[in-house]
Amino acid sequence: MSVTFDASTTRLRLDADAFITLVEYATDPEGACEDVVERLSDAGAVADGAPHPVLRNALAAVTSSLGSLQVLVTGPDGVRLHQAWVAFVSAMLTDLADGTYDFAALSTEFVPTTIAQLTGLQARPRLDAASAVVDESLLDDLASNSVAARTAGSEALADLLAPWPRASAAVRAGRWQLSVVDIAFQARDRTVVRRLAWVDVDAGLLRVEADEHGPALVPTTSTAVWRAIVSILPTDAETDAQTGTGTDASAQSA
Repeated sequence: MSVTFDASTTRLRLDADAFITLVEYATDPEGACEDVVERLSDAGAVADGAPHPVLRNALAAVTSSLGSLQVLVTGPDGVRLHQAWVAFVSAMLTDLADGTYDFAALSTEFVPTTIAQLTGLQARPRLDAASAVVDESLLDDLASNSVAARTAGSEALADLLAPWPRASAAVRAGRWQLSVVDIAFQARDRTVVRRLAWVDVDAGLLRVEADEHGPALVPTTSTAVWRAIVSILPTDAETDAQTGTGTDASAQSA
């Protein structure tokens, strides 16, 4: 696949092999695949023995991040897995669903907004108060790369949403999406792992919440999901703990 790069906009579009090679080249030019480096060089992403200067902040985030972030977005039409590296200047690898990705630096303060955009978060009708226990295998089916598995999962989801007839009908009509945000980062002497997952069924939003009985789907709002997105990211105190600049930081997983 081709690599395209526009230094004036800093937009870099590339396939997975080219991205891996670019990161390798940023840290160990001698160890990078020459054929792929040539493709990067032809596009202008590599020049004079180094990545183009406008890419260096993004690459620095990948090679020395404070935390790694994945945003899985899945629906009847397919699966996209976006990746980000949280640092003082972050980086985002956006899955374009055609075997290529956009790679760019991202101001860390805009990471929540970008997650909301990637997941299509928007206001939905509020579903009636209730809950539905959901098996993890159903969530796995919804997140699967297999069309057959996602179809089976959506049929099971429609049955599960019987307490909300409009939501169930939306799923049967193919208007559903599962979004899962995972983040992992170091805080003091431990790795903090947090997950946020929700189902958008067009007729409403349902967050995946877990207790001692396992996961369940509970109605929520776009505002509540937005606040949850912000809350799972590392706090200044937690990131200070990793860099050694904080005086009293604690890490909690959610």
